[in-house]
Amino acid sequence: MSIIADMSEPERQSWVTLLADGLVFLWFWDAIAPGWSFSPYNFSPSETGTLFFKLILVAIFYNAIIAAAFALRRRKNEVDQDERDVEIQSFGARIGYMALQFGVVLVIVGLLLSYVIGDDFVGPLDFYAPVKVLFTLVCISYVADLLRHGAIVARYRVV
Repeated sequence: MSIIADMSEPERQSWVTLLADGLVFLWFWDAIAPGWSFSPYNFSPSETGTLFFKLILVAIFYNAIIAAAFALRRRKNEVDQDERDVEIQSFGARIGYMALQFGVVLVIVGLLLSYVIGDDFVGPLDFYAPVKVLFTLVCISYVADLLRHGAIVARYRVV
């Protein structure tokens, strides 16, 4: 990895967002699933609501701080994106979107199999409790976002 001073402003922002989102995702997974499993605790509705409310607040807080910090830096330095930055951001968005779509299709198939097969369905993820569906969707969303920023960071290193 190059020195931070050699990075473009969009690359720095992707690194910071990748790290912040990764930490929030790790906190969420640790809070909801025992031993980093794919099966969340059987929370009550109020516990589920509290956990997801905390997740939303933490995610908004960190992303607002990051956006504000980089907006202030842009005002001071008058940083513009060039064609390379736009292409790299577009590449990352495509990777993240494909991951999100793949994950949503997996959830749809899992829900369909859980519904059609019923109690006999044995898969890596079951969707018998709403907290499991929520956990899976949040994980897919975070993984897609992390892949988006990871692809951006990797593309800056290659291009």
